[in-house]
Amino acid sequence: MIPGWVSVTGPDHAITVFRDTAGRAVLNRAVHRPVILPMVQNAKDGDWDGAGSAALFADARARHALLDRLVPFLAANHAGGAFFDFENLPQGAQANYRLFLSEAKARFAPRGWVVAIAAPVGNPDWSMAAYARVTDKIFLMAYDEHETSGPAGPIASQRWFVRSVADASRGIPPSKLVVAIGSYAYDWHGDAESGRGDALGVEEAWQAAADSDARPSFDAGSGNSSFAYADGGVRHQVWLLDAASAYNQMAFLQKAGVGSVALWRLGSEDPALWSIFGRNHRRLPAPGAIDAIPAGTNVDIEGNGEILKIAASPVSGQRTAIAARDGTVADVRFTRLPSPYVVERTGYRPRQLALTFDDGPDPEWTPQILDILKREHVPGTFFIVGENALTQRGLLERMVAEGHEIGSHTYTHPNLATVSDRQARFELNTTQRLFQAFTGRSLRLFRAPYFGDAEPSTADEILPALEAQRRGYVSVGLHVDPDDWKRPGVQAIIDRTIAQVEDGNPERSGNIVLLHDAGGNRAQTVAALPVIIDRLRAMGYDFVPVSTLAGLSRDAAMPVISSSDRAAAVADLALFSALGGMVIALRWIFGIAITIGILRALALSALALIQARRELKTVFPAIDPDRFVTVMIPAFNEERVIVRAVQGVLASTEVAIEVIVIDDGSSDATSAVVAQAFAGDDRVRLLTLANGGKARALNRGLDLARGEIVIALDADTQFEPTTIARLARWFVDPTLGAVAGNAKVGNRVNLITRWQALEYITAQNLERRALARLNAITVVPGAVGAWRLAAIRAVGGIPTIRSPRIRT
Repeated sequence: MIPGWVSVTGPDHAITVFRDTAGRAVLNRAVHRPVILPMVQNAKDGDWDGAGSAALFADARARHALLDRLVPFLAANHAGGAFFDFENLPQGAQANYRLFLSEAKARFAPRGWVVAIAAPVGNPDWSMAAYARVTDKIFLMAYDEHETSGPAGPIASQRWFVRSVADASRGIPPSKLVVAIGSYAYDWHGDAESGRGDALGVEEAWQAAADSDARPSFDAGSGNSSFAYADGGVRHQVWLLDAASAYNQMAFLQKAGVGSVALWRLGSEDPALWSIFGRNHRRLPAPGAIDAIPAGTNVDIEGNGEILKIAASPVSGQRTAIAARDGTVADVRFTRLPSPYVVERTGYRPRQLALTFDDGPDPEWTPQILDILKREHVPGTFFIVGENALTQRGLLERMVAEGHEIGSHTYTHPNLATVSDRQARFELNTTQRLFQAFTGRSLRLFRAPYFGDAEPSTADEILPALEAQRRGYVSVGLHVDPDDWKRPGVQAIIDRTIAQVEDGNPERSGNIVLLHDAGGNRAQTVAALPVIIDRLRAMGYDFVPVSTLAGLSRDAAMPVISSSDRAAAVADLALFSALGGMVIALRWIFGIAITIGILRALALSALALIQARRELKTVFPAIDPDRFVTVMIPAFNEERVIVRAVQGVLASTEVAIEVIVIDDGSSDATSAVVAQAFAGDDRVRLLTLANGGKARALNRGLDLARGEIVIALDADTQFEPTTIARLARWFVDPTLGAVAGNAKVGNRVNLITRWQALEYITAQNLERRALARLNAITVVPGAVGAWRLAAIRAVGGIPTIRSPRIRT
């Protein structure tokens, strides 16, 4: 894949990177991501900068600077190399261009990247053999026999194609040769010899033919298709490279042994080309493979205005490709041209404007906007999000009472093109029923979320409007969008709105203004709105509701529900009122809970700080090295770590200990390795049980414990040598029943364990210090805690114990 992402132009060799958001999205969604070779051109806005490129290649520092910026760009985009397309180069620049390519090849080689170039055919200045020595791939541009700067004619006649490829490919190794075929159209208009023309996609050309009642015909002499028509007294001559011309060109390349073929350019091609081109068509099928013409993806937009109607859905086309004796295409007869979506736009009314507000209602911003509209005597049209309106019945009623119009913006603001039919129905129906229940009226106006403007060109924009239209809605687009939701500044919102309104004309209306009354901080919109109204009024504009532009009455845009629907509306009112009450109650509950949580955290922090300062003055009890402590280690299938755990405990200093290992029915060799490793060590005892759970195992260990103090730890817990002695020294106080230690997470290897470490810091250090200040420790962790044996027995033993993997 060769996307046009970079251009280098001008005397300062400025680099322009094109965002290509849509193209990148397609690549990111690809199941099998293709190798990407970003195209680096010396063209911008259709102008080729040959002189600037010549200066670039002649300057070693400039060449190196370009590569210094290009290499990290390619790496960041996970490219497989670069495709250089420098055209209109003077003859004297050829050697320096090859020097640049050799330098690029040297820079790319350690990364395994490809250096590819576009090369013209029929240009003697280009020594293909010399270029082949400094590149990995050469793409021959085997098209533009006639182009729009010259007289009309075939874009790549078959004879010219064969001759040009044969001549240009001399000196290029077969492994480096790629022949690029074209699939697009040129429309010469006026005097066909004058060289005035436009580039078109094949689907655009077919649409022009359909609109003018013309029919493309296959020119057997050139192997290209063409048609002509007159529009407004101007004659148009259109030539196309379609699937038929591609078939014959590919047939020649296969016979010539050329195995690599490229297509110029994606998006303009005959959609039937994919029946013969690509990885699934290593060999050409019969010519009849191109007979069926898919409908394609273009949109035919007719009329002017921002009220939209989908007048027709795509229809596939049909042609008959007639084979010659050698298997190539000899003739093509079109039975039916394919047609795309047809969108009819209406509503253009000079000097009339409709202010529309999306995403509300919002309890903070919508009332302020309504106040401004009321003060200025301006009608507005509000496209509401159902879930926002659920708790704002009063605002809906105010909008209706003050003469504004309301439309649907779905219930949860999804992209309707990406949701199921069931969810799309839910989004429309729920908002409709909520509005009917709250106001006694229905919604007919609709604007889909993420709707770009009044020129829908993709399925993301067409399909939601079509779905709504089928349900009786009128789709409302827009042409004036100051992007107030981005909060660019009050003056920017004002200036953009007025400039876009002033740019409106009979070809592109500017009657509908998009603003937002919810979805974030709308203070800038509120501040800009009265200025926009005053300035546009002073310029002679009138403000009207959307229904006026749509040719509807207000009651037609928001019809009163019928008597038969009122019973259902009453039931819906009860339901939505209950749901709204629940939402409000939950907001209060969450608000109170969050407030309590914050206050608790502040209180704990204050108490912990006080306790920490007191601890600095605390005199710790002396360590008694003769104190006897029992350490219990319950184990289940801990063969790998049990020896290390016991050795860590035995390494404890300044304390007398015994270790009881309780094997709770392990199926591995836990008991065996303990018995072998600690045979003859009287400090270690092994108790082997049938599996009964950790609590049962610990209670059996308590029955055997001889120490006054008991510590239990898991086999994957690690104690420092002084931990047990430091825990035990506090039991010098006979009233003390247990001591809580400070546990830390040792295996901080990923996000989850880091969060666990943070939780231990807050729970062990902060919360426990705060509770200690209140003399109210509530939990002594089993992971690093010590208990007086008599206290445990007094409460009936250990009901359960839980310990994560820690280091203390």
